[in-house]
Amino acid sequence: MKNIKKEWPLYRCNPMMMPFAGQFGFDPMKNFAHCVTKMQSNSMGFFLQPIHYMVSMMGNLGKDLMESINMVRHVVAYIRGMVGNIVGDIFGVLMNLIIQIQTMLIKIKDLASKLVGVMTAAMYIMGTSMKLGESIIAGPIGGILRTLCFKGTTPITLKSGKRVFIKDIRLGDTLVNGTSVIGTLKLKGDKSNPYYKIWSHELGDYIYVTGEHRILPNDKKNVCKMDDTFENYIKICSYDKAEKTNTYESELYCLITSTHRIPIGEYTFWDWED
Repeated sequence: MKNIKKEWPLYRCNPMMMPFAGQFGFDPMKNFAHCVTKMQSNSMGFFLQPIHYMVSMMGNLGKDLMESINMVRHVVAYIRGMVGNIVGDIFGVLMNLIIQIQTMLIKIKDLASKLVGVMTAAMYIMGTSMKLGESIIAGPIGGILRTLCFKGTTPITLKSGKRVFIKDIRLGDTLVNGTSVIGTLKLKGDKSNPYYKIWSHELGDYIYVTGEHRILPNDKKNVCKMDDTFENYIKICSYDKAEKTNTYESELYCLITSTHRIPIGEYTFWDWED
């Protein structure tokens, strides 16, 4: 881990490392934007190559046309001086023009074929990217994501005192503890990730959250408060006040905050980056 953090520029765009940028002290969103920009920059040369080729070919075509025009001028001058060879010279010029046109058509056909190839490759890349996203969500990574979320109607108190559902939280909102929301997540749920429920006296209702999420095991009624560090946060499934239910929903929600804390009622939860 120390070696990865030390050599972070070598690993920052590794697909296996990008989701864990926050664990090494780097901003995941900035790291993701950097990697996307880098990939686009590296790819533009490949995508612009056909355009460069086309511009070069058009320049050669212009040169060929100028040469053909000069040939015609020489033919006209020759006709003026050699009336007897008019017919032969005209046929020679026409043959040269036909050959130039034929060459030009062959080059245009070749360029069109290359453009079709580039477009086909781009479509396959887009299709592969979509399949990759679906595979990630459907695979182990997606399974992990779905275990770190809340019910959509979980009430969150903003700094203004207004209470809204977690599904209605927007980027930039400030929570009651002063932390800012820098990311929102909406994931597909399934019956393999049922909710645990925790009674909140402050809310007067249950808080529904998946079992792998982490909570600071104290509340306002405790005499001794625990240090608000990640090491003191425990999984919901290990919390003695959490009761497992058979309830699950098709949509799960979570937040990423500037301090990685999510205050709900009298409890404090770690955000999605746990």
